[in-house]
Amino acid sequence: MNIRERLMQRLKTLRKRAGLSARSLSLKIGRSEYHISRIENGMQYPSIEDLEKIADACGSTLEEIFSEDFESYNIDKKLIDMLHALSTREKDIALTVLLLLLNKGKEEERIKEKKI
Repeated sequence: MNIRERLMQRLKTLRKRAGLSARSLSLKIGRSEYHISRIENGMQYPSIEDLEKIADACGSTLEEIFSEDFESYNIDKKLIDMLHALSTREKDIALTVLLLLLNKGKEEERIKEKKI
């Protein structure tokens, strides 16, 4: 996949991740739905201004769009979305489990360092 194809795929991913249709995105950024479709299908290059507006409308940044860790951002966003759906008690439990996992990793690193 070349750079242009990756960019177009990322823009479409951001829009969908934000729960926006091409029409709703077009209304948010002041462009036509046709314009959005042409950008996402690689038939038209977006301007920097369009990229900034699209990123902002999708709750993202240009840094994320061009990041090598784009897939990592998708995972982060999925985790955040899943957490939002939880009750306060479930969030507390999830946080406790996450902290246990992170601390376990740190403890394992300390043990390895001591053995070396």
